[in-house]
Amino acid sequence: MAFRSVQGTLTPLLLIFCLNILTDKKTEAVSIREKCLCISETDTVLWRRMMDFNVIDSGPHCNKVQIIINMGSKSVCLAPDSKQGKMMQKCWKRINFNERKKKGCMKPEKVKRRPKKP
Repeated sequence: MAFRSVQGTLTPLLLIFCLNILTDKKTEAVSIREKCLCISETDTVLWRRMMDFNVIDSGPHCNKVQIIINMGSKSVCLAPDSKQGKMMQKCWKRINFNERKKKGCMKPEKVKRRPKKP
């Protein structure tokens, strides 16, 4: 008789314990989220200092486009709404997101100037 009462109380406790363990693992997996890598952004970067760059499109982790410029040992975030940021995004799309052609985007485009009037 005593065994049945102990079994009656242990079974629900064991069930609650197992459910607790299962839900803890699920909440851990959900709570690990990526966030925006760029907290502060700059409008311009010297072209000659650029070594590499990454363009991260907006998604569930961050609601804005991120442009990360690697300058040797230092990384800087470029504002996607700035003139240089728009040029980098346009070039990145033009080369169809090809990693091998990235070097072409790190050179400034020649600006056509009007000849001076005599």
